[in-house]
Amino acid sequence: MVKKLLVILVLVMIASLSVCGCTTTTNNNTATTPPTTHDALLEKLVNATKEEVYGNASYTVQSWDVTWNNGTSVTILGTVEETSTGITAAANSTFMSFPTTQDATNFLNVFNKTNYSLTSTDYASDTSNIYYNATGHAPSVYNEYTYTEGSILSGSFKVNELIQFDSVILMGTATATL
Repeated sequence: MVKKLLVILVLVMIASLSVCGCTTTTNNNTATTPPTTHDALLEKLVNATKEEVYGNASYTVQSWDVTWNNGTSVTILGTVEETSTGITAAANSTFMSFPTTQDATNFLNVFNKTNYSLTSTDYASDTSNIYYNATGHAPSVYNEYTYTEGSILSGSFKVNELIQFDSVILMGTATATL
């Protein structure tokens, strides 16, 4: 039971910590750069993720750092603790928005997936409703690839995911130690 709970926790971590909010950096240079406009879909995913993560009573958010890499890419570093078991999981997730679903598919097709296995092409298998909550509909194209390193039995493991939600790609890694 703990094994299944931990796997679910890590997979939810990756999905949930994918996008949430925005941070800015201070620049002391005299030149002023115009503010980057964030992709509208990623902004919606930010809000949906924040609502889902902070509304989930099964874990406590210990750290949360969001960095916009540019207008179409955001990286989240976060740590959560599962409240009933005390298991802590850390996630590093990057969401990238592409102009079209075909562009995202092309990226996915050339990505080195040697260690990955196709986990699902059915959005109903996703443990999070973030995409649906952000857009009001399920994606028409959903591809989820995963690979796991380590073992729950050894006390530490890492889950790597590569997921396509229409024109958005999520590249995430979550690590848990028992």
